[in-house]
Order: sequence, then structure tokens, then C-alpha cells
Amino acid sequence: MSREPGCNRWLLFAACAHLFFLLPPLRTRAFAVNVVRESAEDETELPLLQKSEKRGTISKTSRELKEIVFIIQSQSNSFHSKRAEDLKRDILKQAADLGKELPTVLLIHQMDRHEGAWTILPLMRDFSVTYGRNSSWIFFCEEDTRIQVVKLLETLGRFDESKEWFLGKALYDEESTIIHHYAFAENPTVFKFPDFAAGWALSIPLVNKLAKKLKSEPLKSDFTIDLKHEIALYIWQNGEGPHLTPVPEFCTDDVNSYKVDHCATTFSNFLPLCGEPVKKEDVFVAVKTCRKFHGDRSHCGKTFAILERFLNHSSPRTPWLVIVDDDTLISIFRLRKLLSCYDPNEPVFLGERYGYGLGTGGYSYITGGGGMVFSRTAVRKLLASKCRCYSMDAPDDMVLGMCFSGLGIPITHSPLFHQARPMDYPKGYLSHQIPVSFHKHWNIDPVKVYFTWLAPHTEESLNGRKVAYNREDL
Repeated sequence: MSREPGCNRWLLFAACAHLFFLLPPLRTRAFAVNVVRESAEDETELPLLQKSEKRGTISKTSRELKEIVFIIQSQSNSFHSKRAEDLKRDILKQAADLGKELPTVLLIHQMDRHEGAWTILPLMRDFSVTYGRNSSWIFFCEEDTRIQVVKLLETLGRFDESKEWFLGKALYDEESTIIHHYAFAENPTVFKFPDFAAGWALSIPLVNKLAKKLKSEPLKSDFTIDLKHEIALYIWQNGEGPHLTPVPEFCTDDVNSYKVDHCATTFSNFLPLCGEPVKKEDVFVAVKTCRKFHGDRSHCGKTFAILERFLNHSSPRTPWLVIVDDDTLISIFRLRKLLSCYDPNEPVFLGERYGYGLGTGGYSYITGGGGMVFSRTAVRKLLASKCRCYSMDAPDDMVLGMCFSGLGIPITHSPLFHQARPMDYPKGYLSHQIPVSFHKHWNIDPVKVYFTWLAPHTEESLNGRKVAYNREDL
């Protein structure tokens, strides 16, 4: 949640754009999935297996593949859902090309209408009930994860599937950080958590254990800030559960890198570009500053005043609104490239997603410090709903989350927006990102951070070409 920005802090951003100063309960329902029972087929295959060692090996591998349930951590926005569908087709095609029985591949946004499905833990009981008897692994990945199915089978085959395993590419904090509530302050490097971009896996015995625990001890109503760290903490259970086991074959190197020969997974670590970047005049940037510039308006009041101004007093041809704090560091150049992938005719509310009370009913929201991006369509629907601040100094990002949740408009998450400073994130996590924003100037040189992390490089790849940028792009 963002805090009231200070008067003597300042905003640094790369833009030539318009600049203007100025808890509904959720129902948990089991998701519907199709489970094919294979026991009869296995029995009819046994005589054939005895006739042919080669066919026996293929059939065994086929059974191993169909015992993996792939979960793509997808989103309902049209851009993201298409990328997830493309990944699903690729996994199934690899299986078909190998002559293997097709595995189950699920998109998480289609599995359950419960708003907290993206936090994964609320779905463990459903995973256990549906797959607890017929599967060996649940493998999670992001929409931009690329999977080599044969190598993934080989990698998982090294682990005894009858035991509790939590596998992934290990991240760790080099120093204690606010986004992890300063956990393990004496030595934060000891606690490892998975990089979702590389994929991560849970053995079915561990899934069943987690499901049993969740049945007896429901998730507490609390904030979801960094899901990968919080899942690892929940699994670890203060030392009673397994640590993350690092798997070197789970990689975040680009698929074209020379390093990926051993990798079962890779990651498309580039800034999405779906055509020409949106025009500068198509982005309206509003900065929340201190009382000096906003009169008597308080935290939430400022934001809704900006929303009203954008909808009613800016050009109706301007499709995008960006609201930032005065200590936000943002690259509008990169944002313009990113927005080329979204349809402003859809109600888009984009940024870094947090959650509140999603285990027991609650809502998701875009944390304000990293920047909040709205399509004009989203702003129009929001203001037409009459949903407003319950108090003028309420936390604006959470109020907006409640409002959009009530309207049935999903939050769209991008990990390229950041609520904290670069030093607050693991180096391995940032290594495969082209970030759009960071937040806060505390104990840093904001100019140095901007030019290190956000300024367009002298030569930066655009559609595979190297191009130079003018000073105005800063």
C-alpha cells in the first residue's frame, strides 16, 4: 500500500505526456476439471508391454507425463490469456509429437471464480481431491515460461515422487527487506523461495499434506504482497515442512541463450511489444503530491479527483491514465511499449498486484507506489458505479481494488512494476526483467537508480533491431 508522499520528494520519469498535478465477500467454489481415469487402459496395455521392451519404455514415459498436472499462472485479460493458451498448445503439441498421452494443462484463471485463485494456496484442497490419487506432480509456470517436456520429465524423474518435494529455482534476499516483513533479519540468505518464471513443482504427497492443513487451519485474512515468498513460508511451516530444493534445470535464461542446453525451462525475458508503442499524447500522467498542490484533498480524495479530471476534462481521445506518487521512478518509454499489448477498449487496471484477505474472501488491488495504469474504459465504468472513498484519507489503492472487485473487473498484474526499491528484490529476480517502475527514494540516489534501471539504453533492442534514442525520451 502506498503512503502519503512527501512535499520535498520529487518525481523522475521519462515522458513527454500530459502532466497534471493535482469488501465484497467472495465465494469459494470448487473448480470443474475433467479427470480421465486410466486404470482400465493400463490393464489392457500390460500384455503389449511384455511383447515389446521399446513400446514398454514409451508407455512408461507416457504414464509419467500424464501424471504431471501443468498449472499455468494465467490472467483473464485478453493479452495474457492468449499467451497462456499459446503455452498450453505448445505443451500439448510436444506431448503429441512424442506420441505420448496428453497431460492435463490448466489455466489458473479458468479454474475457479474465486478471486484469490491466483494466490494458489486456496486451491490446494481441490488439487488434492482431483489429482491426489492419479498424479505425481503439480508443475506451476508463468505464461512466458518455456518448457522442454522431455527434459522436464528427466528432471522430475530424479526425485522420489512418494516423498514431499518443493522444487524450483532458488531466490533469496541478500538483506532483510520490507516486502518480506524483514523476515530472517539476522541472515536472510538462508531462506530460499522459488522464481515463478522458471517454473516450480510440488509432489502430490506435499499437495495432500497442504490440503489437510488448510482443511483444519484455514488461511488467515491478511495481505498478499510477494506470493512466491509467502508460499515458501507456508510450506516451510517454521521448519516442520520442506525447504525449497534448488533445481538447476529450472532456468530463467532466454531460450536463445548458450546457457540453456541443460535447461528444462527457460523464460522469455523481454519487454512485450505488440506493434508500435502507444503515442506519447495517448498517455495522461498524473502525479500525487503533497497538500501544497492538492489543497484540502487527502489520500483517496486526490486519486478520485484525478480520475474525474481525466474522464471529464481531458481529451476523450486519450486512452490511458497513469497515476504515480511523487517518489515513483518510472520509464514512460517502456510503459508505452508495454501498453501496445493492451486494448484500451477493455477495462484495464494494470500494475503490481497485491491482495487483501484472499484466503477467506477479499480482493486484489494494484499497489499505488509502483504506478497504477487505467484504460479510459475502466475509469468510465468505475465512476459510473458511484463507488467512492469510504473516507477521504482512505488508502486509495485498496479502495480502487474493492471497487473494481465489486464491478467484476479483474486486476491485471505485471511484475515489471515495483512497489519498492531495486535493492529490496533479489538480484536473480530482476536479472530477467526489463522494469517499468520502482518506488521510494529512501537511502538511495534516485537519479542513479533511474539511469541504472529505467533510462532507455543508448542501444536498446526493438523488434530485434538496435536503435538510438533522443534526449526527449528521458
